[in-house]
Amino acid sequence: MLTISLGIWQLNRLEWKKNIIKTFNETSSKLPIDLNLAEKTEFKKVKVYGEINRKYKIFFPAKTLNSKSGYRLASILKTINGENILVDEGWYLKDNHQYFLANEKILNKQIIGYIRYPRKAKFFTPKNNFITNEWYTYNLQEIEDYLGIIINKKYFIKSMSNTGEPLIIPSELIPNFRNNHLQYAITWFVMSFAFFVLFLVYLKKNK
Repeated sequence: MLTISLGIWQLNRLEWKKNIIKTFNETSSKLPIDLNLAEKTEFKKVKVYGEINRKYKIFFPAKTLNSKSGYRLASILKTINGENILVDEGWYLKDNHQYFLANEKILNKQIIGYIRYPRKAKFFTPKNNFITNEWYTYNLQEIEDYLGIIINKKYFIKSMSNTGEPLIIPSELIPNFRNNHLQYAITWFVMSFAFFVLFLVYLKKNK
C-alpha cells in the first residue's frame, strides 16, 4: 500500500509541475508591467520603484554559480505605497560575504524582476537559522518575524536588475524545471506489482 500511495503522490506532483511549467511559458515571454497593475501570478515580470533597505536583509548560503560558492542576498524593498516586499537581489561570491554582512545601504531604485511564490521546505532541507541569518527556504512568515517588520507574505520578487552593485549578479528568468515525476510514479507502481507477485508466491508456497 505504501508504494501505491507513493506512486499516486508522484502523479499528483506531476500535475502540479505541469501547471507550474504552463504558467511559466504563458508569462515569461511577456514584457514587465507595473507591479501595481500586475496580476500577481508566479513568474509574472514586473517593474517597481522603491527604497531597497539593506538594514533588513537575509542570506541564502551554499548557492553555486559556475562552480563557485556564494550567497544570495535578499533585502526589503519599500514601495511608494508603503508596502514592504522581499526582493532577492542576486548572487555574490562567498569571498564578499563580510562586505554584505556590514552593508546597510539604502538604494532608491526601479527594479525589474519576476514574482515567485514561497515553497514548503523539502524533507532534507536545513531549517532556517535565525542566529546566523542563514536561510534555505523563502518562508515569508519566518522572515517577517526575524526582520521585525510587516512584509508581503504572498510572494517575493527575484530581481533581474543591476542595482549599481557590481558584486551582485541578478537573476535571470530561465526555465529550470525537473519533471521526473512520471518516471518516479512508474517505478513505485512497478515495485507495487513486484511485491504483489512475491506475496502471491509466498501464499502459494505456504498453503
